[in-house]
Amino acid sequence: MGFFSVSLARILAPFFLLVLLSCQQQEQQPLPPLLEVGQRQLTLQQFNRELKDAYPDISALTNQEQLQLKEQLLKQLIDRELILGEATRLNVQLTPDELDAAMIEVRGNYTAEEFTNVLQQTGNTPERWLAALKLRLLITKVSAAALISQVQVSDKETEDYYKNQREEFRRPVEIRARQMLFKTHDEANRILKLLKEGGDFATLAGQYSQSPDRENGGELGYFSPGQLPIEFDEVLFKLQVKQISAPVESPYGFHLFLVERKRKAGLRPYAAVKDEIAAKLYQQKEETAFHLWLENLQKTTETNINWDQLQPLSE
Repeated sequence: MGFFSVSLARILAPFFLLVLLSCQQQEQQPLPPLLEVGQRQLTLQQFNRELKDAYPDISALTNQEQLQLKEQLLKQLIDRELILGEATRLNVQLTPDELDAAMIEVRGNYTAEEFTNVLQQTGNTPERWLAALKLRLLITKVSAAALISQVQVSDKETEDYYKNQREEFRRPVEIRARQMLFKTHDEANRILKLLKEGGDFATLAGQYSQSPDRENGGELGYFSPGQLPIEFDEVLFKLQVKQISAPVESPYGFHLFLVERKRKAGLRPYAAVKDEIAAKLYQQKEETAFHLWLENLQKTTETNINWDQLQPLSE
């Protein structure tokens, strides 16, 4: 199940963008349904709400262009209704805990008030955002339930990929380093003196550095040439292991660097990339299986569209 949360989000992106009010399927309307997908129905009024949410103003388009846009949206809604119909058939439901966890993840460090303000700035509302999130999670869950038995990646497949695509896993020279940041050259030199007297780089970084990474001792992790600004590369890749740089100026201030380890260029071992390969192959298989599954639903589910209701008024 681990790979579904990442790759299905990309596969299903067109459906997620629709602000969905599909729970309101039982409203009484004077007109017959615009769309029937199996046992599910969508009225013209509901479709127009979907249209306005997806495309707030299409008045500048010609009638023909408006019709093409409506037909495009309708195809997306058909696919959505097919998937939701499968959710009902398979009894796939979204639990409160799943929704709460997703809301916390999406909101990140925003407070509820800050997040509401962000939504308003993008022309959204908490209610519409929550409806779209619920649908996104449900679609991901039902797709995972339908496809999980069809998508498997064997050890032999990952091994064969590694053997046949070895150049993909060659790595350049990499170093692991720490940094400190100061406002002035004098401050950097003062700490450099403490380091030369035996001070611990990580400890002093936590005490004096003005960079956000001070909390973990200035740890930068592993990186290769080109990942950091050129003025840093020119210094870092010339340092020896355990060597500390002189102050390095940048637009942010003055930096001190310590190189902790160096890894030579070479082929990344299979054990280090096995999971990466498996995820890639899984995603490829999942995309294929998803499209075949959806095509089968399209072929086996009766769909009726009242095209007359979509016709624009004459210009």
